[in-house]
Amino acid sequence: MKNPFFFKELPIDAPFCNRKHELKELASHASNFANVTIFSPRRYGKTSLVKRVQSGLAGKGYFTSYISFSGTSSIDFLASEVAAGLYKVSHQNEKLLQKVMRFLSPWRPVFKPDPETGMNVTVEPVGTLRGLDLLKETLQGLGEFIKDHPVGCQIVLDEFQELTELPESLAVEGVLRTHIQTHAKASYFFVGSRSRVLQDMVNQRKRPFYQSTINYPFEPLPTAEAILFIIERFSAAKVACPEAIARKIVEKVKGYPYYIQRIPYSIFEICGRTVSEGDYIAGLRQAIQEESTMFETLLRTIAPQQIALLRAIAKEPTDKPFASSYLVDHRLGSIGGVQSSIKRLESLDYIKVDNETYLVVDPVFAIWLRDSSF
Repeated sequence: MKNPFFFKELPIDAPFCNRKHELKELASHASNFANVTIFSPRRYGKTSLVKRVQSGLAGKGYFTSYISFSGTSSIDFLASEVAAGLYKVSHQNEKLLQKVMRFLSPWRPVFKPDPETGMNVTVEPVGTLRGLDLLKETLQGLGEFIKDHPVGCQIVLDEFQELTELPESLAVEGVLRTHIQTHAKASYFFVGSRSRVLQDMVNQRKRPFYQSTINYPFEPLPTAEAILFIIERFSAAKVACPEAIARKIVEKVKGYPYYIQRIPYSIFEICGRTVSEGDYIAGLRQAIQEESTMFETLLRTIAPQQIALLRAIAKEPTDKPFASSYLVDHRLGSIGGVQSSIKRLESLDYIKVDNETYLVVDPVFAIWLRDSSF
């Protein structure tokens, strides 16, 4: 029997846990041409959700484009991703393709067959424009395309906060805001998994996007709905999962959407016709072991002092990280060093403050950090 759980990006037609309210609300914002900033920890299902919203809108005649700024390395890269996003949607419709080519004159599409996706779509610049000038021209063309589309457009800019890594980030934000605010027949979703950075972009008074979008945080999955989802997905594969075990999974991962699929996936691989307590323990351990490579990668992005603080917070969440006893017990060094580490860890969304207490954002990462047996 095929495993009924997913731990990659969910296909559009895959079973989805809850989020009915979010789907309805975001579709409404899009149809009203409102701009929305969607933020949450990584692997919270944001990408899957916004693609479902776009799928529904496309069925009503909206032009939808999903654009990722992940791996941003230059202004030219940002401009090329915007252009490629339009070509990826239009390349199978000759009339629409010609329209995109007419409005995006700075770019030439490049189509190459791909065994997995069917067609790999990229773009090459035409002419000598580069940097901010190329971005401005691209956004000008996008605006003309939007104006010409009869129903309207919905555009997702995923990992939007990555453009802050550019030396010219404030200038880029300014150019984007200047053009986007004139796109009257379009809704933009600014999506990101570094919540602190993304929120600063749209909520700080001196930033170009200040008060220009609706703030839309993604919350953990509700306990009751998550429990029911786990039970129903096991049942769909003719496996019985006791409510008590489903509840243990949900409470262990604190409603974290990725792990609501990931832990049961591992359990399903080893269980029989009924999920036992032993299956739960073995499946949890197996999933954490398999995630360890990702967790090790996360640690390689930060300094030793920051790792020490992260492990301390995983072992002992605290509302007093600067208390002398906490610094001594966890060998954290100076108050200044901890202040710097907190700033870095918050910017990466490794830690957060909840009810005035510092916590590790990812609950399974926290388990791994404090349990060396994994």
